[in-house]
Parts: sequence; structure tokens; C-alpha cells
Amino acid sequence: MAPHSYPLFERENHLFVELPEGPFLIDTGSPMSFGTVGRITLAGETYTLHQRAGAAGMSFSMSDISKLVTGPCIGLIGMDVLGKHSIRYSYRAGNLHVGESADFERGTVVASGNLMGVPMVGIHSRGANVCALFDTGAQYGYVLKRSLLDGLTSTGYISDYNPMLGDISGDSYSLPYQLIDENGEIIGPLMHETVGFLDAGMLGGLLGMLGAEAIIGWHLLENVDLLMRQDGGIELIP
Repeated sequence: MAPHSYPLFERENHLFVELPEGPFLIDTGSPMSFGTVGRITLAGETYTLHQRAGAAGMSFSMSDISKLVTGPCIGLIGMDVLGKHSIRYSYRAGNLHVGESADFERGTVVASGNLMGVPMVGIHSRGANVCALFDTGAQYGYVLKRSLLDGLTSTGYISDYNPMLGDISGDSYSLPYQLIDENGEIIGPLMHETVGFLDAGMLGGLLGMLGAEAIIGWHLLENVDLLMRQDGGIELIP
């Protein structure tokens, strides 16, 4: 069976998918989905959406999303929906392909895992191997260990907003990194991302204790096609 395809695009430095119901912010960093419509259909399956979602004792809704994007957006799709399918993110071609694992050819397997339902990938940056959350809802990347930025010169300033952390601001850096395969070998090509240091207090400490050292945003997809399989595996597809 051929996978279902949907338009995938950037707007206001965020990643969106156009479903029959309208545009949704696509967010692998969110364990849950919510929106202004009661349900959506993805790859022939129907999902009920609530108007609010909660995590770590906090509640989020479209009023929080409106602080991130001002254009049309009727919901956020998180891993509770995305994780039920194999999905190929083909940002360069402008497509999100959703199907079963057998619908997609095999690619290079990336070192990966998950943290509270959010996917993690292994990256290599400036001589160090790093475990990074892969968060398509993040318009910038962040490091949770300041030492990863040692010796770099600031390239500007980040002004951001996160529903859990509120306003985020600080110096920005251009951080080179490459993905790591399941055998620990470096996968090309070399990639760069604008990052800041996320001094997130208790949250940053919790993520660090659970093994996360960085957050990689959606800009990773500018350089590669990424396949996230139903079983949680992540692969690069040429």
C-alpha cells in the first residue's frame, strides 16, 4: 500500500503539515496532540483531539501556540499520533509521507531512543558524542551542557518562547554536528544549527539526569530525509 502524502512546509520558522482539516504545527517534542477541531484523519485513521494537553503538571492549548505563530494553525500534532505510524519527513521535497514500515525502503539506521515519548538521536559535535532530543516544534536548537559551546563566538541573539519555560533569550551560536549510526560511526553530511544554551532550571536538570544533552530542532530536515518508524527506529533515506 502506498503511503499517504501531505504538504510539509515552514512558516514563521516552524514546521507545518497541511491535513484535510487544515494546517497543524508538527511537533515531535510534544507527547500529546491538541487543537480546535474535534478530530483529524491521518493515513486513513481517525484521532480525537482535545482542546488542551497536559505534561509535567502543566496544561497547554492553542492560546500558547498563538504566542509562537500568528498565521493559520488549528492544532498541534504530537507523538501520541505521530508515533502510531512510520513517517518519512521529506522537507526538501515539501512532503510528509505516512504509512506502515513496509511502505518505505531501508535507510541508514541512526543511534536513537526516546525520552518520555520524545525521540532522541545520537549526534557528534566538535569531538564529542551527544544525546539530543529531536524536536520538530523547536525553531532553534539548544545545548544543555555549556561546555559544548566552549571556544565558539556568539553569532547573534535568540529570542524564543516555550509553553513550559516561557520566554527564552540569550546568545546564539552556529554549532556543527553530524548524526551517529547505531554502530557509533559518524554519518554525513556535516550540518549546522543555530543554538543557544538552555539554562532551564529544574527542567534542564531533569532532562540532563535522563540523558539529554541537547535539543535539535526541525532545521535538521533541511539537509536530510528522515524516517521515523513505528517501532521507534530512525533512519536516513537518500
